Amino acid sequence: MAADWHDFEIDEIPEWSATAQNAFFAVLSAILFCLFMYLLVLPLNEQETQAKQEEGILKGQFRLKAQQVAALPNVDTQLEKLKIFYKKLTEQLPEEGDLAVLLAGINDTGLQYGLHFERLSWEKGVQVGWLYQLPLDIQLTGKYRDVGSFTAALARLPRIVALQDFTLERTKEAKDVLRFVVTAYTYRYIEEPGEKQ
Repeated sequence: MAADWHDFEIDEIPEWSATAQNAFFAVLSAILFCLFMYLLVLPLNEQETQAKQEEGILKGQFRLKAQQVAALPNVDTQLEKLKIFYKKLTEQLPEEGDLAVLLAGINDTGLQYGLHFERLSWEKGVQVGWLYQLPLDIQLTGKYRDVGSFTAALARLPRIVALQDFTLERTKEAKDVLRFVVTAYTYRYIEEPGEKQ
């Protein structure tokens, strides 16, 4: 008659048959193996997966840093060019004392082309970022070609002068004479406190 599993007591293992002992130790080994895998191997596997992901991220960051370091000489060259351009640009911005000279230069340029000024005066300025924008109200009359030559001459001035919001219309007195009304803007650099020029 087959043995009932209730007949097997743990404290009587030495008295069990060889088959029962082998079966018990096989089941016990399988349970211990599963427990070992669950408690030790699986966490290590998760740590390894995490470490591989971190390694991939770090490799990507390293490649990016290496590319940035390789580009540094180029960035230095670009920075030097930018500084030179910035210096040239700020030199084209008039200082406070240059405004009267600039106004006289614009007046002389207009007279050179035979234009008659009705109005040539500075308006109230406004701060725009790190610059101070100074509008100049210009109203003059003259022939079409002379007005065009005047505006081209303003673009060649050593100081920055931008023409905006203009109107051009014929005068009632003469058909070949135009009335030119424009706002010219120039800019002054606002020096930060403690900044040296």
